[in-house]
Amino acid sequence: MTIQEKEESLKNKINAGNPNVISDQFRALAFGDVLRASPTTLRKKAPAADPGSLATLTALVLAEDAKASSIYRATVRAGGVTGELTVKGYGVTPATGEIAVAPNGDIVTLAADAITDLDVTYLPEKYDVSEVTLPVATHVLTIPATFTAKGVVLLLEAVANAGTTTGKKILLVPGAGAPAAGQARLNVAKSTVTFAVADAVTNATIKFATSAAVDVDALLTATTNIA
Repeated sequence: MTIQEKEESLKNKINAGNPNVISDQFRALAFGDVLRASPTTLRKKAPAADPGSLATLTALVLAEDAKASSIYRATVRAGGVTGELTVKGYGVTPATGEIAVAPNGDIVTLAADAITDLDVTYLPEKYDVSEVTLPVATHVLTIPATFTAKGVVLLLEAVANAGTTTGKKILLVPGAGAPAAGQARLNVAKSTVTFAVADAVTNATIKFATSAAVDVDALLTATTNIA
């Protein structure tokens, strides 16, 4: 066997700590984005009703560039339930005493739990944010290839601008078929957004996450000339 790690990799050059180039190395990594995608702790938060989530839930609406990938731990100081919450998987609708990452990347709890003082430690997704306004044909908005080629990660928001029922839609996990009235979802390939047949949407604005343009893993691994 041979050691595959490159002595001249960006990781090792940063470890060398050359003050003349460290700012250039951090710029190449888009280091602010790296920090934004680091594990994050929220303290003493009160989940609230949000039109992007189911009416039976309350949400911690996270920063647009820091939507959640997963939850490490959640603890309630005050509410209808207290103590440690059970963390459920992405897109699972939480029951009493549970917490989950919603389909839009926010953090949700059961409204009936009436939580008013919540601590959460979570891992944000790493992505770039885009927004487009496009026509909707037969209840389906097709995301342009310039974005799907990068890889759509998450649908953050969907707003119907024209149709029988307009406004912000509740987002569901990616899947096949049309959702119920007032809802929208990505398909499994994350290339289209489907609206409810009953809403008869003809034009919509969607905000979504795509794979980050800066590939930190590749940069840290590869040989660099920033040294």
